[in-house]
Amino acid sequence: MSFDSSDLPGATGGSFKGRGRQYLRLLACPIEGAPLAQEAGVAICGDDRVHHYPFEDGILRLADTAQRAALDAISDEHEARAARDGWRSPDEDAFKSLPQTGLSGYPENYWSQYAAATALLWRYLEAVRAQNGALPVGPVGEAAVIGAGMGWLAYALDVAGYATVAIDALAGPRYGLGVFPIARFLRVQADPVRPPLAPGMYDVVLYQEGLARSGRETDEVTALAQGVAALKPRGVLAVMNAFADTLEQVETVQARLLDAGLTLMDLPPRLNWRARVSERLDQALGRNGTLPPVIVARKGS
Repeated sequence: MSFDSSDLPGATGGSFKGRGRQYLRLLACPIEGAPLAQEAGVAICGDDRVHHYPFEDGILRLADTAQRAALDAISDEHEARAARDGWRSPDEDAFKSLPQTGLSGYPENYWSQYAAATALLWRYLEAVRAQNGALPVGPVGEAAVIGAGMGWLAYALDVAGYATVAIDALAGPRYGLGVFPIARFLRVQADPVRPPLAPGMYDVVLYQEGLARSGRETDEVTALAQGVAALKPRGVLAVMNAFADTLEQVETVQARLLDAGLTLMDLPPRLNWRARVSERLDQALGRNGTLPPVIVARKGS
């Protein structure tokens, strides 16, 4: 069945207002790995109709019954912990201002570090856009954000012209994917270690909180393999870690990307000449010792 974003159920009984593209083709059945089709407001596995996945509160719940219970438990625990810690839940205006304007209650420098990481990510993505010969505005391609949290980075990618899928276990209404119910990006509750991405469909796959929140090697290797398989030829894979503590962490991620057959991208030059001069001066004087919060690599052709 062919359909576009206007066919997908929305958050309040209307339709999901995406970018007029076929979003469900970007995903796969998490059990069979088969394409999905939509029928009566439910995503159906193309290989086995027994496997079907509902849209609830505008979020596609792409997990079987047992896994859905586990994901909900993780999400509920996150909602409770964030509320206990006094994290502010954003309204629409605050959400759209993230991460440049942070929210109260979060750890010191939490949002400023995310803002710096996001600024660096945009430098890479603009360089990729230029290399691909794309126009400065307009549709860019397809993107997935793994470990998307509230979805603020997925929102930014959508605004930048990407047809975007946001995937996380966290689907709560205050601190998860349910925060922004009028999103034009497709919100998917699924296992972020095994994100159910359709193979060969994405221009950009982005891991927002490292390759895996757990930091376990097995989880990181599994998540990375899923992301690499989802990329188109010459697609871009980005790993964001706004809170990297050691050079070893950075080098481990770089090694994993290289082992996966990807080519690391060099840091794109700044567009402003004063910023370029300042950056080169810092490099010459050894003052650029901060760890890169984003590592970006490309798939071969």
